[in-house]
Formats: sequence, structure tokens, C-alpha cells
Amino acid sequence: MAATVSAALRYVNSNLDQLLPERAILTAAREVGHRWRQRKLGPAQTVVLLVLQLLCGNASLAEARALDGYRVCVAALAQARQRLPLELLRRVNDWLLGQFALSVVAADPSAPPRVWLIDAANYYLPDTAALRRRYRQPRQKRRAGDYPQLRTLNVFDLRSGLLLTQHDFASDCHESPQLRHVLDRIAARAGDVIVLDRGFVSYANLCLLQERGLHVVARLPKGLTARRGSRRTRRTGAGARLGKGDALLRWEKPARRPRSCRISTGGWRQLPMQRDLRQVSINVAGPRKGSRCRHLTLITSLLDPQTHPAAQIAAWYRRRWEIETDLRHLKSTLKLEFLRTQSVANVRRELLLRAIAYNLVRAAMLQAATLRQLEPQRISFADACRWLRLTQAAGVSLLKLLINPQRVRRSRPRKLKYRGKNYRWLTTALAPQRRVA
Repeated sequence: MAATVSAALRYVNSNLDQLLPERAILTAAREVGHRWRQRKLGPAQTVVLLVLQLLCGNASLAEARALDGYRVCVAALAQARQRLPLELLRRVNDWLLGQFALSVVAADPSAPPRVWLIDAANYYLPDTAALRRRYRQPRQKRRAGDYPQLRTLNVFDLRSGLLLTQHDFASDCHESPQLRHVLDRIAARAGDVIVLDRGFVSYANLCLLQERGLHVVARLPKGLTARRGSRRTRRTGAGARLGKGDALLRWEKPARRPRSCRISTGGWRQLPMQRDLRQVSINVAGPRKGSRCRHLTLITSLLDPQTHPAAQIAAWYRRRWEIETDLRHLKSTLKLEFLRTQSVANVRRELLLRAIAYNLVRAAMLQAATLRQLEPQRISFADACRWLRLTQAAGVSLLKLLINPQRVRRSRPRKLKYRGKNYRWLTTALAPQRRVA
């Protein structure tokens, strides 16, 4: 069997085989009890070709067929993808993460705390009845002719940029109640730090993180800052004020369970009546000299200013923007904003294959950064993708990868400069539009 698979992978870049050897895929297939026949498209060949398809800018299955030397047809490749168990793909992705000692660090109580970045992302889906029923459309963008959309809640490692897990849910649901699903999937240990946006700040989520021994650093919405007469008041007495813009506060549980809260009534009653937190106010300088500073209010469960000074908490939240860069690499650099599969099961397979492809690029960046003694973010993501994808790069040293200069993040308006083609929007079902045409 191994000889057959090795002969089938002769067209694949050897650099990819260094980071994802076929033995790892076959071992995962045996562990989940997957049985297959000796054929051109076994599990190892199928996974590698589908990953290469995604690394080629989300090309079609015809591109993967060409990468395999035109030995199989497109229909056979689609059937081979459908035969892959979801658990096999999860184990392959977990094996990749384990190569960078994430599981070892999680099991070592003396290791420093890790910092996770969590945020949601939207993807477009093919317009099929099954996907429209399962994932629907965002509430603010419901039009008859629009594509259904999928939302994922993603967890990234701050240091390495690896995508640890993702949870898919309907596009008309808020991401805040989905937090418990991703926490069940990551190998977090007590003391790890979760950096969140203000959309995740709620009393239920804060209690959920405290129950699991995790610390939080998040931005407070304007209406939730501590003030007199509210359920969030500053503590009084010695030690309550920790410094300029740094104070301890007490957050009391709301009298009624919010409608958006997914906890049952009995579970809501069991939550503690109050929580002691820390409120840190910071100023973020503008992109240019003389521009106006932005005033942000952060909340955290790290109460000791000696162990975790306000400057460290502010630095962690400033780096929260890196998750937006990671999602941009997924959507723009790899061109994965649109999913191609047309069933719910295949959509989940495609999401796992995307995670494997993305983490392979990050693995190459981590190895190159180790060789050059640099931060992994300095290595070019696009160049690492080319190193994995192009057969001309086989055997080329990772020292050849491009290094990005030190860049200062600049604020940009959320507007498009390219206006596209001058066609009207499709706002009704497709059949009436065909009759008009």
C-alpha cells in the first residue's frame, strides 16, 4: 500500500511531504477505523491533493486532477473526498498542531500561559437548498437572490498564528453564545489567557471562563463601563485603585437572564451573584503624528498588577488585531472566502481541509522563523505558500523565504476603492431573471 501511495504522490512538491508525511495520514486513518481499498485515490493521496487544491488559490477539483498528472477524473476525486471521515481530518490537523509542542505545553503546569485570540468570520456558500436551510443568511442582508453564508468561530494562537479549532454555525446567529463550543475543543489549561472583542463580553461568558480557570482580556462596550448606580461599580477601600486608569470593580449578576443567553434558567440561577474584575483604561495613539488618540476601556480577570501590569494587558489587546490579519490570509491570500462544496457534510470536510492547509503554511513560517531567529509574523505568508505549492521550490531551503519589514498598523476606512462591473444586483430568484433575459 505504501508503495502505491508513494508512486501516486510523485507529482507533489517534496516540501509538503516534509511537513505532512503520508504516514501521518495513514496512521490517523487506521486510528479512526477507516477502511479503504488499494486504489489511485487512497486517504493519503486524497488529503494531499485537496490541500494542494486549496493552496492553489481555492482552485477547482480539475486543478487537483492536473496536479496528480491527469490520472483520475474529477468525479472520482469528488467521491474520494466524500469517503474521508471527519474524524480523520481532525486527527491530521491535531497531529500538525502537536508537532509544535502545543499539546506538550498544555500538559506542563510550569509552562508560561498561552494567549488565544478568538473571533468570528463569514464565508459564502453555494446557493443550494440544504445549505440555505442549515446556515441561512445574515439578518441585515436577507435578499432573495443572495448567497447563503456560513459563520465560523475561530481560535488562533497568538505566538505562532496557528488555527487551533473552528466551530461553524448559522449566519443569522451571534457569535457570543458559541464561545462554549470552541472552549470544549482546545487543549487549554488553567491560567491561559483569552483575548476577545467587545461582542463577547457578557456575564455568562465571564463566568464560563472563570469556571474553566481561564483568564480574559476584552474590550468593554461603552454602556458597560463601571459607574455609580449600575451593576458594575468600582470597589472601595485599600488596594481598590491600582494606578492611573487601573482599578478593581465588582460586577453583579443581572436580575433577569438575557434573551441572547443560551444557558438554561436553572444554570443561570447557579451562576455566582457577583464577580471581581479589573478595569484598565488605555490610550491608543493614532497612525500619524499629531492625530487623535482613541480611549479604550479593557476588562480582565488578571487582578494582580505586580504579575500582570496594565502595560502587559494593553499590549495583549493591541495584538488582538493579528487575528484579523490571520483571517485575511485565509480569505484573501489563499482566496478561501467562497466554499465550493454543496452539502453540509462536505462543507465541514472543506473547513477541516482549509485548517490543514493554513496550518501547513504556518508550520513552514515557524520553521523559517526558528532558523532565522525571528518572530513568525515576519516571514511572508504568501511566500511560504509558494514554497509548499510550487514543484520548482522542492528542496529549496526555508532560509530563502521572504522577510517582511517591521510594519506599523495604519487605520484604514472600511470602504472599497474598486467599484466592480456596472451590473445591477440580483435581488430575486434566478428563474424570473432568466425569463426577463
